[in-house]
Amino acid sequence: MDNPTEPGRPLLERPLVRGGIAATLLALMFGALLLAQAFQDDGDGAAVETSSSGALDDRAPIRGEPAPDFELRTIDGELLTLSDLRGSVVWVNFWATWCRPCRRELPDIQKLYEEKQASGLKVLEINYQESPGIATDYFDEVGLELPMLLDHEGSVYDQYRLQGLPDSFFVDRDGNIAQIQYGFLTEDRMREVLADLGLP
Repeated sequence: MDNPTEPGRPLLERPLVRGGIAATLLALMFGALLLAQAFQDDGDGAAVETSSSGALDDRAPIRGEPAPDFELRTIDGELLTLSDLRGSVVWVNFWATWCRPCRRELPDIQKLYEEKQASGLKVLEINYQESPGIATDYFDEVGLELPMLLDHEGSVYDQYRLQGLPDSFFVDRDGNIAQIQYGFLTEDRMREVLADLGLP
């Protein structure tokens, strides 16, 4: 029987050595894959971390009930949790650059955010499964400065039981869902909902 260590053979031809090298390479490849999933290029060469907790519970959104809680990263890589914003009126808007109705309503959302931010309005623009570079390039192109969160995995989209875009959820100062609006919103309807929440 041959000796497994095979002292007379070149080092790289020994089965145990070759097996060890293969295992090391596989481990390195797996580690690189995990890093690639956690960090995504933003289009300008800078790494933007996109991994986050996502959906924090599995409750469906129901008017008058606490808003399903989530934690997502901002475009700057900071973690933001919805429940931390209690005390403010929070407008949660789901969007993507390929969604034409989303693009139509975003300038009006920007306008109302600028008007009512000082009165306690928070806006969270949740981008659905696009790269940070694509999302920020669009905002820059049309001059939008709304707070943006990245739903890279789509877990919050699923948590809120969505099937299309755009969709808006208005959360009152106590953290409860006050209004649900599926589909495109006109500026008049936006103002009506905000007025009902004490932001005329």
